[in-house]
Amino acid sequence: MYRDPLAVAAQWRVKAEEGKLSIRELIIEVTGRQTFVGSAATIAAELNALVQADASDGFILVPHITPGGLDEFADTVVPLLQERGVFRTEYEGSTLREHLGLKSAP
Repeated sequence: MYRDPLAVAAQWRVKAEEGKLSIRELIIEVTGRQTFVGSAATIAAELNALVQADASDGFILVPHITPGGLDEFADTVVPLLQERGVFRTEYEGSTLREHLGLKSAP
């Protein structure tokens, strides 16, 4: 579906003015990305709830500080998700094909 870029810009301008949104806040608002804020336990609980509700089977993480932005997540949230059984602790094989349950090529 084609969307007129000038019309979209006008809609976003109105939304920003009405909500007194910064450019950053506007982009967050219009892109519809889920954000998680809070302690490791809070974030793990929210991610777990989405997985348990079959609302998600994976997440794309966008660290706000790179390259170390994922370190805290990996060190604090991942172990909590592993305790809940929603993040694997081991892999089945040694190759991506094996991890995905695909047979080796002949």
